[in-house]
Amino acid sequence: MSAGDAYDSWGSGVIRALHIATIRGVVVRVHPTLLFIVPWVLWHWGDRSVDPLRGALFGVFVLIAVFVSVAAHELAHALVAHRYGLAVRDITLLPIGGLTRIEQGPLPPRREAAIALAGPVLNALLALGLLPFVAGMVMLRDLTTLEKIAGLLSETSMTSLLAFTMISNLMLALLNLLPAFPMDGGRVLRAWLSTVSERSRATRISVAAGYAVALLSLFLGVWLRDVTLPIAGMFLAAAAFMEQRTLDLEQAMQRLPVGQFAVWDGGGVLPHEPLAHALQGGPRDVAVVEGGVVVGMLWRETVLRHAHIAHLLRVRDVMDRTFVSVSPETSVYEAHRRMLASGHPAVPVVDTGNRYRGVFTSDRLAHVYRYVQAPRRAPTPWVLVARALGLLGR
Repeated sequence: MSAGDAYDSWGSGVIRALHIATIRGVVVRVHPTLLFIVPWVLWHWGDRSVDPLRGALFGVFVLIAVFVSVAAHELAHALVAHRYGLAVRDITLLPIGGLTRIEQGPLPPRREAAIALAGPVLNALLALGLLPFVAGMVMLRDLTTLEKIAGLLSETSMTSLLAFTMISNLMLALLNLLPAFPMDGGRVLRAWLSTVSERSRATRISVAAGYAVALLSLFLGVWLRDVTLPIAGMFLAAAAFMEQRTLDLEQAMQRLPVGQFAVWDGGGVLPHEPLAHALQGGPRDVAVVEGGVVVGMLWRETVLRHAHIAHLLRVRDVMDRTFVSVSPETSVYEAHRRMLASGHPAVPVVDTGNRYRGVFTSDRLAHVYRYVQAPRRAPTPWVLVARALGLLGR
């Protein structure tokens, strides 16, 4: 799964994921809830093996192989996103798979589809690469019937491990191609629908498909008496719901002008002022203004870096002259996108001629988020399904 999650920094859970690696600049984390699977794996494989210790150890190897495959799936998303110049925040491995967080707004349909398909395609290639080895071992052992091949999966051998890894990658590819959020197939579906309809409607249809798959998982789990299917369905429904909330938030941010939330901050600082003077009130991101016109930005990190010699420097000595600005009519959503693109936590708000009208910071962005979220009551999943089908209005 992949996510374009511009507002996730405010909505993340209280349980923090553990950093395990950094691959080509992408941080890979493991969510602590993944540890809940380990006891089940040890019990499941230990109980079904003649040698419980060997079986439990084999189960651990299967678990590692599966989640290496999941990590590879998510890295494929990240690498294709990097190819398109998008910033990837991190990858988190979860009990139900993985999540790649990409900091960006709506993508052109072809690029969104390419990023979404990268993961399933990699898993399919891994399964295809393992097929000759598994097939060769099956032929060497003369496993000529389906019963014998099925018996292979109850072993704790290298052949069985490769077979499980191949099957896991094949299942990852197929399941992620389901045309429903939060699966990659749901993003491909939205990309295709976006070419013939507006993006918001395309998202609602894909989310509705996600709820349908979640409901199907619930019914199948009850029918087959398999507890894992309803749990997976609950995760899918929650993820689809969060996608809808993200869309609602994105649309609300697009309706709000950034000028409404910019702060004056004393009219900025003058370029000829001592840097030490800019420290009054505490280090912060502040606009450098001369004659009412913004001529640069003084970043908090820059002030802190030069704090020990602040009495020797002027603001103009360390200010950033290559700043990105927005007009008061620019939406909060677009202002946030420009902040992300610039790599800085603030952007000056200016009118014609770069005349200073205030500064919009990440703190103000968090304020806007709370402002948008507070009065809203989230619609139920079934209302969202009805909206997606056009039975209810917004």
